[in-house]
Amino acid sequence: MSLQDEGKVGMIGVSNTYDVNLLFALGRARKVQVVQNRWCEQNEWDRAVHNYCRGNNFMYQSFWTLTGNPSLLKHPALLSIAAASSCTPEQAVFKFVQHEGITPLSGTTKSAHMRQDLAVHELWIPEFVDESNSHRNTIRKFLWG
Repeated sequence: MSLQDEGKVGMIGVSNTYDVNLLFALGRARKVQVVQNRWCEQNEWDRAVHNYCRGNNFMYQSFWTLTGNPSLLKHPALLSIAAASSCTPEQAVFKFVQHEGITPLSGTTKSAHMRQDLAVHELWIPEFVDESNSHRNTIRKFLWG
C-alpha cells in the first residue's frame, strides 16, 4: 500500500478471488481497484463478484472469456447479432461483455486472433446498445438470470 501512496503503483488488484466477503475484508485496509477472475459457465459467470465490482466501481477483468463459454459462443441470439454485425461470435462476446462492464483479457497466442480481439474496440454493435433489443436481452437473461 505504501508503494501506491508513493505513486509507484497505480492500482491494486487481485486475481482468482471469487468470494465477495474477501473483497469486502480486503477493502478495509485498501480498496481493491481491479479484480481479474475466470468468467465462465462453470462458475455461473462469477455473478456475485461481478455485481460487487460494478456496485463498488472496481474494474472487473475476465479471463477464460471465450474458452470457458462454449454455450454462449453457440447461443442463437449471439450468433444472430454476430452475423448482422459482420463479426465473429468471439468478437461479439468480447463486445457484449464490455457493454456489461467487463474488460475481457485475451489469452491467445495467435496473431490473427489477437488482431480480431483488438478490433473489438472499434466494433459498433447497435444491438448491444439498444436496451429493447430482444437478442441482447435474451443473452443477458441467459447470463445473469
